[in-house]
Amino acid sequence: MMNSLTKKLAAGVIAAATMFGIAGLGVTTANADTVASDGVIKISSSNAEFNGKTVTAYQMFSYDKEAVENGTATNAGYKLIDSWDAFFKAKATEFNLGEVNDTNVKQKAYDYVSGLKDNALVKFAKTASDWAKVAANNTTLDTAGLKHTGTAAVDGTKYTATISGLAYGYYVVSPQSGSTDAKDKRGTDAILLNVKNSTAVEQNLKSTYPTVEKTVKNGTEDSNHNSAQIGDEVKFKLTSTVPDMTEYTKGYTFKFTDTLSGGLTLNGVTETDSAKTFAPTVKIDGVSSDLVKGTDYNATVVENQDGTTSLTVEMVNFKSKQEYAGKAITVEYSATLNENATAGTAHDNTAKVVYSNDPSTDGTGESKEDKTYTYDFNFGINKVDAENANTKLAGAQFALQYENGTKIELVQSDATSNTFRPKTGKDDSAAAAEDVKTNDNGVLNFTGLKEGTYKVVETKAPQGYNKLTAPIEVKIEAKYAADGQLTEWGVYKSSDTYSKNNTTITVENKKGIELPSTGGMGTALFTVFGVLIVALGAGWYVKSNRKASKHAA
Repeated sequence: MMNSLTKKLAAGVIAAATMFGIAGLGVTTANADTVASDGVIKISSSNAEFNGKTVTAYQMFSYDKEAVENGTATNAGYKLIDSWDAFFKAKATEFNLGEVNDTNVKQKAYDYVSGLKDNALVKFAKTASDWAKVAANNTTLDTAGLKHTGTAAVDGTKYTATISGLAYGYYVVSPQSGSTDAKDKRGTDAILLNVKNSTAVEQNLKSTYPTVEKTVKNGTEDSNHNSAQIGDEVKFKLTSTVPDMTEYTKGYTFKFTDTLSGGLTLNGVTETDSAKTFAPTVKIDGVSSDLVKGTDYNATVVENQDGTTSLTVEMVNFKSKQEYAGKAITVEYSATLNENATAGTAHDNTAKVVYSNDPSTDGTGESKEDKTYTYDFNFGINKVDAENANTKLAGAQFALQYENGTKIELVQSDATSNTFRPKTGKDDSAAAAEDVKTNDNGVLNFTGLKEGTYKVVETKAPQGYNKLTAPIEVKIEAKYAADGQLTEWGVYKSSDTYSKNNTTITVENKKGIELPSTGGMGTALFTVFGVLIVALGAGWYVKSNRKASKHAA
């Protein structure tokens, strides 16, 4: 009989997962504190969302190990603990127990539970867990020392919640609500476990919790980071999974929340749009058309005092999408990197999902946050004399070009540092320039640029210097950690090698050397010869006249 009951009862139940036998329920002592208290329960999951979640174990039956070992136990050593009498009395009709009173409640409870299997046992676990969570019942169990908790923490490659100091017995174990099992179906959020000695009872949690993945477009790839130029469109995507909402008869809350840094301006919302009629693209795999704002979802936008922007996309009548449980649901929108962006600083964006986590209440849980990182960069020109680097050259005029030779229109963002950034659609065209000059210190700075290769073209040299005959090719290179955060970056000429943290390039100009000339010497010689010729001519003339006069006489 004992072996038969052992096969029927589950040592661990979660969703429709594998069930393990428990050794029946026997008549021994009525209170948990009369038996050993070195039992341990360990609940584990490989799902990161389980990290930090609370697991609660409620003792329902006591277990008399000594009586079982010496052969004097009845009902396999199990007995219902007094604090659970009320549960079985209240559920007598639902469990088809017949008349239940103080005299027979413990035996009826044992007979009922020992006869459960498969789906009936799964349902019982959930029913018992829900009853234990009711405030009054929870207090009663806690006061009686029957409630124990543990918090999941990193345990090698998984996450484990350890509950120790347990009396031997039969436990209803309840992971923090809101899980969905590996097949994307909601779990029962309840497990039944046997603790019969000091050896830890370990159970792998087959359920996971709703998650969100946030990505940003990096070229053609969805990534956790990218770089952008001020004025560029930055495209974001949030991805989650439609949960199984079968047990939720009161409706189901499911919403994405997202926060943009101050360096990003949400697109689709004008500055005068007080209603914030933001309408992202929302899709569910398998649904032929995009979801419709106002019908399938609502979207709101709040501009915060710290310069960040919060947006919420909340599903409407999400229960109607139950048939798509397990399918991906995505939210896509874009923002523009604005003039508030700071070079080399992360414009991080944080997203999470908020979801219903208990069919019997309006309670909600929230997923672990996921982030993306957007960066922009800068570099400066140090213009010097080729023969003396301490001589700074003012007035050198340059154009900044993309690698393909297209000029970048610039506006001055800071006069003191002589810094220029790319022009955006909000800037006055009259303030934009293609050519900009070094200041009195020979300095010219560019900011708000993405990674890549640029050309710096000198369009006018400082007075007395020769203009460069070829563009200078400048590269901005960055390196990132696995989570998308910037680890290092640098700027260098293509003729040089990458140098971490370098943000300045030195540009030399050589003085112009004039071709030699005769100067005043040539003029003087011509003058001397001219005078001599005139003098000789005059002398010849006088001499000729004298000769003529003599012959006439």
